[in-house]
Amino acid sequence: MIKTYDCFTDPAAADFVRLDPAPAAFRLLRRCAFILAFAFVMAGALAAAPVTQLKVMSFNIWVNGGHSLSNCIEAIRVSGADLVGLQECNEATARVIATNLGFHVLPASGRSIVSRYPIIASQNIGSSRGATIELAPGQRVHFFNCHLTAYPYGPYDLKQGRSQSFIIQQEHQTRMPALNQLLAAMQPFLAGSEPCFLVGDFNAPSHLDYAGFPWPTSLVVAEAGLGDSYHEVNSPNRTFPPAFAFNEPGITWTPKTDQEPEGVYDRIDFVHYSKGDGATPTHSVELDERNSVNPWPSDHRAVLTTFALVPPTPRERASLPSPAHLATNVTLTPFLSWLPGSNATSHAVYFGTNSPGALLTGTTAAYVALSNLLPGKVYYWRVDEFTPSGTVTGEVWSFTTKLTSAVVYEWNFAAGDLSPALGNGILTYADGTVTSNLTTFGVTDGVSVPHIGGRPAGYLHAPAFTGAGNGYQVTFTASGPNGGGTFINQYTMIFDFLLPGTVGWLPFFNTNPGNANDADFYVNATGALGIGAIGYSASGLISANTWHRVAFVADLAAGTVAYYLDGQPVFNGSASPDGRHSLYSNLDAGPDLLLFNEGDGSGVYTHELYLSSFCFTDRTMSAAEILALGGPRARGVLVPPPARQLSIGLQASNVVLYWSAGDGLVQLQQTGSLTNLVWENLGQPTNATNALVPRELEGGFFRLREQL
Repeated sequence: MIKTYDCFTDPAAADFVRLDPAPAAFRLLRRCAFILAFAFVMAGALAAAPVTQLKVMSFNIWVNGGHSLSNCIEAIRVSGADLVGLQECNEATARVIATNLGFHVLPASGRSIVSRYPIIASQNIGSSRGATIELAPGQRVHFFNCHLTAYPYGPYDLKQGRSQSFIIQQEHQTRMPALNQLLAAMQPFLAGSEPCFLVGDFNAPSHLDYAGFPWPTSLVVAEAGLGDSYHEVNSPNRTFPPAFAFNEPGITWTPKTDQEPEGVYDRIDFVHYSKGDGATPTHSVELDERNSVNPWPSDHRAVLTTFALVPPTPRERASLPSPAHLATNVTLTPFLSWLPGSNATSHAVYFGTNSPGALLTGTTAAYVALSNLLPGKVYYWRVDEFTPSGTVTGEVWSFTTKLTSAVVYEWNFAAGDLSPALGNGILTYADGTVTSNLTTFGVTDGVSVPHIGGRPAGYLHAPAFTGAGNGYQVTFTASGPNGGGTFINQYTMIFDFLLPGTVGWLPFFNTNPGNANDADFYVNATGALGIGAIGYSASGLISANTWHRVAFVADLAAGTVAYYLDGQPVFNGSASPDGRHSLYSNLDAGPDLLLFNEGDGSGVYTHELYLSSFCFTDRTMSAAEILALGGPRARGVLVPPPARQLSIGLQASNVVLYWSAGDGLVQLQQTGSLTNLVWENLGQPTNATNALVPRELEGGFFRLREQL
């Protein structure tokens, strides 16, 4: 594959059969098409007063607690925060924080949420998290927490003289994909009338703090209808330039000057809110040792905003539906909620593809969770209220689910945790802290751990597991049954991995996520790939201390399975639909797959490994597609490479060209005309990122050709 970047004259421009019992012996009871969430509320709770003031905090706690987790907890406590988005906070740490505060918790790798009020629904949106929180009966808010990638860092590039167009393009390539995905998931909630909050460490400044620099991450949030609470309450603040000092109002990166080698300070942590939904910021402040705990435990200041809330006023019948009436792009697993009628004692919920829907359930709760909806479909629903004086028939509401095609999930461990690089999949430790404590993350150093293709790559390092509960569980959140069966029968799984030491048994995956039986695909002791139930490749394919890319490609509907090594086919076999090698889907309760462990009681058939990338898609990729992917790459499998940025400068006798680093060699080319187009190579393909070319009087045009 060749990518071309043009630049003209403007810088903007087991050899052992491991037979398992039939999958049915281990498959758990399938989740019904609809999962109903009931909450039977005590009479005292029904009388709970609505909330009129809410304190919302964003807090990057610096790798699970910085210098002092107890001080992080105390900072939250003394602030009086009600809802907190925690960045750099893993699941175990989030639980400790919530327990000490007496809060509810939505634990997540790096982006956890704790709340004074009950969390009644949650969303995994790529690496971000969302929660629906019930402040009082019928009074809900939607809270989203993100942590955008830290590098490359735009303010550093700005200080080093990079052009505005270069930095903006870089933002679009690095932070904007995850943020756009998050905002798309928020859209059905933003379309409603319940307050929404978006907090996080954006690792990028706001356009509101700069004179004439349109930082994309803050612009797109504003365009989505979200307000910047700190800026609104504390306006007017001065704008850049000149550069900000570390202790100026609003600056969140960083109060610890020894953590900022470039002397660049900015407001990069935010509390955003949906305008017009009954939440008004009344006070907002950045927190550090000047006004909170001392010493301050983190390299970020926290942001705390106090909001005045206007509680919703119940009508006679149910109102304020979420998803909002006529909302689009609604998830296939939505959470229906509404404001109960003023005298309601219970509710009858109707739902379906024809108006007004069929009776779904009766409940005393004001919400119902659904799953297994069809993509691109209009659904109708209605809530009838039962009151002491009779039934009050509700309005008919509707929404449209998002369109879906094949779903891609990928983890490349660039963030040093289990957060996904692509898709909404969930990768978790199968046994919590045991596997977590056995797992390390790092970046190849080229010595103890080889680079991939000469480039540093992030990795997950796991030992040879000895406990049956060890391993990593995968949940395919957006993948339903396919291939005409009850389970996922058409899929592709790709691993970029290295076996240190010597080659030995490695179980890639187990279709029983509880590890109740043997794994289903291995490297065996001879370096072959396979499983006795399907067959093995030739021996000696896998080498120790070498990065390989292995693909397992299944079309069980057609009865076929293929193995590939570094893009090349090495074995073709057969397997049955809805059989041993079919996978659980989002219709099944719990995780769908287990990685790197197996339940064989006769011995230990596991191996230490380095995993640079794990990719899954719920379709059968072709041999040509696998060949095009080739061998392992530092960035991962399907994670797109950053586009090269080519800029130009003029000297008296030369043209100076600069471009950003990429994944491979690049060929610089020149032409004198865009009408009579003949491109001439300038030098040989190179890993360099700049060139000096003699200046020609008639001018010229330049481009890069990159061999991926």
